[in-house]
Amino acid sequence: MADTGAILGFDIGGANIKVATSDGHYVHSVPFPMWRSQNQLGTQISSLIAEFRKAHENPRALALTMTGELADSFNSKRDGVISICNAVTEGAADIETILCYETGGRWCRTDEADNRWAKLAASNWHAMAHHCSQLLSKGTHILIDVGTTTTDILPLAEGEVATKGIDDTTRLQRGELVYCGVERASLSSIVSSLIIDGTPTPIARERFATTLDTFLITGEIPERPDYIETADSKPATRLAAHRRLARLICQCPQLLSDQQAQQMAQQTRKAIVQLLSSAYQQVTSQVSSPIDSIIAIGQGDFLVPDFTGGLPIQHLRDLHPGSSQNLARIGPAFAVAVVLEQHLNQASSA
Repeated sequence: MADTGAILGFDIGGANIKVATSDGHYVHSVPFPMWRSQNQLGTQISSLIAEFRKAHENPRALALTMTGELADSFNSKRDGVISICNAVTEGAADIETILCYETGGRWCRTDEADNRWAKLAASNWHAMAHHCSQLLSKGTHILIDVGTTTTDILPLAEGEVATKGIDDTTRLQRGELVYCGVERASLSSIVSSLIIDGTPTPIARERFATTLDTFLITGEIPERPDYIETADSKPATRLAAHRRLARLICQCPQLLSDQQAQQMAQQTRKAIVQLLSSAYQQVTSQVSSPIDSIIAIGQGDFLVPDFTGGLPIQHLRDLHPGSSQNLARIGPAFAVAVVLEQHLNQASSA
């Protein structure tokens, strides 16, 4: 089968696999709990490619970026990177060109992962930042990707990625990576007590509820009855979120009123915003030029106005008119496809 058509970008995370074409018209995301399903990754990749081919021509090439190597089912990040690359090679065996994105903007083949793993690990943030820096080649901007699991806060200056950190540990230290998103972070890692009807109430330090429950109760994330990657493996509905919040304070769900659940959701939401605000202040305090705009992407882009001080906010879909409305939810998958398309076009014209 000849490689023609769009570039297909894959962003393989620890909890989700995201797929997008370089034109932004096709976007898709599926839950994939790497920590318990890593042996099925090749099969899942093959299935996603087959699904794409039902209505589209064969991809010209596959672009890969990842964060899933951090899953605790792997002995190390190196082990994770190599395993993911091998699974992609298996699942996309009939696609001739498969290239992996390295932090820093270079590319390598999947069979080079053993020697290049440190540059391949957690590379998806750089792909997104690299793409946006090309679109906004003048001025200073802050790219904020509030995802399900993590948040990236990335300065861009005069068409360059201006981050100080490269690996995840350094980025955590600098505030450029916050290990909190709008779905998977345990609420017990964010707050230690809540005020319930005026009474300070310590919470159970257990993974009874996550940030997803906060935003289901506030209504900022829609219900998904078929989604069960929750703290108790029950549906992502407001009713189930209510039960999970009740357990957080060791209460029977029937005895937790709707008003009390709202109190808990509003307080945990405030704590999440404060966490992101502190990191944002840490990053922007190191930026010497006035900030021209914020680029907001990710499932939690609705939170960005709450901690960016009224600066102009652009969304990824604003930068790509006519693309899928869900483009921001799979930003790095789209970005890595675009950047590979540019790379291949340059190589063919050289």
